[in-house]
Amino acid sequence: MKRGDVIHRKNDLRLGRDAEMLAGAWAKIADLSRRRFLGASAAAVGGALVGGLFGFLGEPRPLRADTAVKTGQFIFPRLQFTVKDDTPDRWNVGPVGDVNLRKKLQELTNINVSLEPKVVRLGDFDDLCRHPFVFMTSEGYFDLPREEEWNLREFLERGGFIQADDCVYNTREDRFYRDYIKLVGKLFPDNPMRKVPLDHEAFHCYFDMPNGSPSMQGTGAPAMGLFERGTGRIMTIVDPGDIHCGWQCRFWSPEKNMEAIKMGINIIIYFLSH
Repeated sequence: MKRGDVIHRKNDLRLGRDAEMLAGAWAKIADLSRRRFLGASAAAVGGALVGGLFGFLGEPRPLRADTAVKTGQFIFPRLQFTVKDDTPDRWNVGPVGDVNLRKKLQELTNINVSLEPKVVRLGDFDDLCRHPFVFMTSEGYFDLPREEEWNLREFLERGGFIQADDCVYNTREDRFYRDYIKLVGKLFPDNPMRKVPLDHEAFHCYFDMPNGSPSMQGTGAPAMGLFERGTGRIMTIVDPGDIHCGWQCRFWSPEKNMEAIKMGINIIIYFLSH
């Protein structure tokens, strides 16, 4: 494969857009059981205790016992959001990548991770608040409706974290990456996203990634973060390198795919420890 080749444009249609693999079926997305990541829990990460996670979003609403999760259980949800571009790979592309990352997170750390697929709609703020970490990806330009923009800003301001990854469209454009940076700049005009430096702990907190986030394909632009004023905590990070494609373990060598998985795990551990 030559550098710059576009991946899964024609031969990956069913995998990329088969919602049954991601959430059980389109009709069942709205019926997914709602689970709450318990903010007062702690997770053991590589033998080290990560505690005092959130106290997330103020007073919790009463929950039935069958909707709660085990104390300290980490859920990796996919974020469903409005995509107005007509490109094929939208918010639900490549669900097998999420599956693989969850399994590797379980194998390579002591994190109590749920292996169950989960979809959270950006338009449903109540459900969004139950999942302080969400993963967001797409390949095209997008323009969120006002309600989803408000939800995204409020979610980040209250301590939520969004990991965003640019899915392939054209290796010279990185459309989603550019639009995500533009969106965050619109929502936080006095605090634009900045390059995450190579010595930042997100690249070294578990696996050592001296060159930063690996570039599977794309423009080679840097990972960008929204840094919380005062604390310097990353509130959201967007990557142009299609690391989610690497999680699928289909397109490159096992060694290169593993670099993408390591980066995904690092981001999760950074989130859990901040």
